[in-house]
Amino acid sequence: MTQVDQYKGKLGFEIRDPDALSNGSTAVVDTLEEYGHSVRQFQSRNPNLIRLDCDHYRVELRYRRHPIKPTQASAAGADSTETPLRSSLGVTLTPNHPDHCDVELSELLLAMVLRRLAEDLDVATVDWLHVPFTLTRAAFLGVFEDAETHAESHAQSAADHAAPDAYPVTEIAADIAGIHAAKSSAPLSPQTTPEAPPPAATPIDAALDTPPPLPQPTNGAKPVANGRLRGRACFEPVEVTIAQLEEHYAAMLQSPDTRATGRHALEARNRARARAKAVMTPPRSSGTAVARLGGLLAAMPQRMIATTSHLLRSPQLRGHLHIVCGATALLALQSSAAVAF
Repeated sequence: MTQVDQYKGKLGFEIRDPDALSNGSTAVVDTLEEYGHSVRQFQSRNPNLIRLDCDHYRVELRYRRHPIKPTQASAAGADSTETPLRSSLGVTLTPNHPDHCDVELSELLLAMVLRRLAEDLDVATVDWLHVPFTLTRAAFLGVFEDAETHAESHAQSAADHAAPDAYPVTEIAADIAGIHAAKSSAPLSPQTTPEAPPPAATPIDAALDTPPPLPQPTNGAKPVANGRLRGRACFEPVEVTIAQLEEHYAAMLQSPDTRATGRHALEARNRARARAKAVMTPPRSSGTAVARLGGLLAAMPQRMIATTSHLLRSPQLRGHLHIVCGATALLALQSSAAVAF
């Protein structure tokens, strides 16, 4: 694949259009999105330059104003004519991945962008890639019209040639009825009856007797155009692919390594389940109840102490507790004769 760094085109104007850049950027964005290249970033820091970042390309639109520049523009079927240009709009497509970019598709995309700009703007001339001459607007757009007309005529002629000679339906039905009648009236003992000449071949007989086309072999040569596979030749038939996959999976399942691996995996899973079940299942014995009761009895003093401390810390009982403690202290002092009332 020939590596191309940039794809360039230029549109010439006989007037200075200040809105050519803004209107042209809108047309370019619509064309790119129409052909599957969504614009991810739009940069317009320079008043005469707009950059568009897509998935596969970077597009630049640059508008230039210059003095009157006489340009020789070639028209279709006529000699070149001198066209005075006062401004121009350049379009540049730069691939993000040049090594994996198709040259023909990139050129077609640039052609469609220039066509949309030539239709929406008041364009006088068109420069296409590195072609050494300049085209007029009518000559450039006429190429697309001729291509569309040629494609339509080619499709119509192909449809006309593809249609077989019309064979009346009534004659086809008569042929089928004649075949069944000949088969039903045939004698049971062909040894005693002279053989009748075979009936004349009809189109319906030829169609019924023609075997279906055999699929192309997978290892055979495929149609190649310009060193590249084209159309359905790039892919194997679906039936062949399914058959190959089924054979491959069956061979994998029947291989000794696969069976051994599956057996070892099953045994490891059973062992892991047994260990988990042994850990999660509590032992059933008489000592379990005794141990549980001992744990409850040992935890009771701790619970009582915790409940008492919680009650003593309660703000509702704090004042009453102080009064009780003071009265108890006075009674103790009086009983020891340390204080007399």
